[in-house]
Amino acid sequence: MHITAQKIKEAAEALECTELKSFMFQEPTAGPLTRRRRSSRSTGRSRRSTRGTRRSTRRSTRGTRRSTRRSTRGTRRSTRRSTRRSTRGTRRSTRGTRRSTRRSRRSTRRSTRRSRRSTRRSRRSTRRSTRRSRRSTRRSRRSTRRSRRSTRRS
Repeated sequence: MHITAQKIKEAAEALECTELKSFMFQEPTAGPLTRRRRSSRSTGRSRRSTRGTRRSTRRSTRGTRRSTRRSTRGTRRSTRRSTRRSTRGTRRSTRGTRRSTRRSRRSTRRSTRRSRRSTRRSRRSTRRSTRRSRRSTRRSRRSTRRSRRSTRRS
């Protein structure tokens, strides 16, 4: 259902409201084209008050900007410090682990060297002992042969 001018006219006639009729059938007019000028005294006061409000708003905005800058700087600094501390801690821990791994490697190398040396020595000693035993057996065999020969001759 569309509201049209005809329906409005009919409703106004039904109400028989003279004010509404007169309002409805008026031609639309623009408002006052010229603004009324105030007296010079009142305008001076209003200008001053507006200047004061502008200044106060500027000051408040400056203050808020400064406070926000300070807070952001503080948060940045604190985050930098915390990250530095955390990185230092991780560096220290990694250094410690590196050192411990180096030490363990050195100790394992030394122990393997020592074990190799000991195995070499034991091998040498076994070789020497086997050589000596062979020599002694050879000598004893020779001596037995000589003694047998001498007994045969005689």
